Amino acid sequence: MRKNIFDAQSHNLPRSPHAHRTGHSRTLPSTTLTLPEKPNPESIRRTLLRSLSPWKESPDTIKRLTSLGLEENEAKTLLNTYETYVKDQITTSLDRSGHKDDLDSWGISQMFSDGHSDDRSIIDRALTMRLLAFASQPDLVITGVRPESLHTLVQAREALDLRFPAEVFTFARCRRRKVFLHVGPTNSGKTHTALRALASSQSGVYAGPLRLLAHEVWERLNRGSIRPHDADPASAHLYARECNLVTGEEQRIVSLDAPLTSCTVEMINLFHYYGVCVIDEIQMIADPQRGFSWTAAVLGVCAEEVHLCGEEAAVPLIEALMRETGDELVIKRYQRLTPLAVAETSLGGCWSKIQKGDCIVTFSRTSIFSLKRLVEQATGLRCAVAYGRLPPETRSEQAALFNDPDSGYDVMVASDAIGMGLNL
Repeated sequence: MRKNIFDAQSHNLPRSPHAHRTGHSRTLPSTTLTLPEKPNPESIRRTLLRSLSPWKESPDTIKRLTSLGLEENEAKTLLNTYETYVKDQITTSLDRSGHKDDLDSWGISQMFSDGHSDDRSIIDRALTMRLLAFASQPDLVITGVRPESLHTLVQAREALDLRFPAEVFTFARCRRRKVFLHVGPTNSGKTHTALRALASSQSGVYAGPLRLLAHEVWERLNRGSIRPHDADPASAHLYARECNLVTGEEQRIVSLDAPLTSCTVEMINLFHYYGVCVIDEIQMIADPQRGFSWTAAVLGVCAEEVHLCGEEAAVPLIEALMRETGDELVIKRYQRLTPLAVAETSLGGCWSKIQKGDCIVTFSRTSIFSLKRLVEQATGLRCAVAYGRLPPETRSEQAALFNDPDSGYDVMVASDAIGMGLNL
């Protein structure tokens, strides 16, 4: 949700206990003893004691502090004071019988349970986070270290503390939202239901995973093809709404006062109040590369109603997040509107068996146009095409031709981009 102050690659500090890293950390010398295969409180504390001095003297540790604004002599003074403090704390605990709480206070037991693979990164993280906690003590005064330098470390600790992620988004926590979770298979009407709520709202935003999806919703709202709830189907032209488009690649501003916005999920404005927010493909909250954007949107958007659309697999995670935010959660489950069945036999490579209304999925632009030519030669049917790099207008036009029974385009040849952003 936020970029950590410490850069994980250059400073050898993982972004989270779940982060796995390749190679070796330079923060601790290779001669440092590693943690035992099955660590216990006493063995871990002794390893910390052995690692403390090499970690303190490491150029990387000093560089990490100077990158936060401390002068080099301040960093060394702070580390010397911290070393004395840690030795006292660990030595005192060694005199007592080991308890799990001692491990948990350093966060090491949690790192091991999360499957962290680099012993030196575990030790580095434990010592670093305890240093930030040490520097955050109220009324701490260290001769030779400026108060503003200590305050910088306090801010670093606050930035790295993600134990309560919902509280990061204070604007959204100012009101209790009503969250609708629409889950079901493709072509079950879940997203359409959510979009009708958006079309009914005085102000709102749609956030999706793809530029193509955002463009489609933008286009449909502006031309009035998404009817508000309880609207007359024969009066669609009366329900056109001004909607702006905002993606990472383009902006289309219909009006500076447009009440609706369609955007990719990374571009959602978390400092604006909406009547309705629709977040599509919510199962992507678990994606290793982009999931943080869905997490930020779910926790951070300030709206009267939030509609989340996606797969059933997302339900447990959304339930857990809503317990953190205190928002009301309503789960709506959907079934496919039309049957979907796998053919008992394949075409056997005979393209003449393709029929009107069929869609062929392949996985490259070259294959798409090759199959288009083969099908048209074998059947006499005309083929529309769709793939990810097509301009949104062209893609929408091709989909419209295929959906229109009188257009003369009877078959669709497309890439797997039709999985998101193409209604057939």
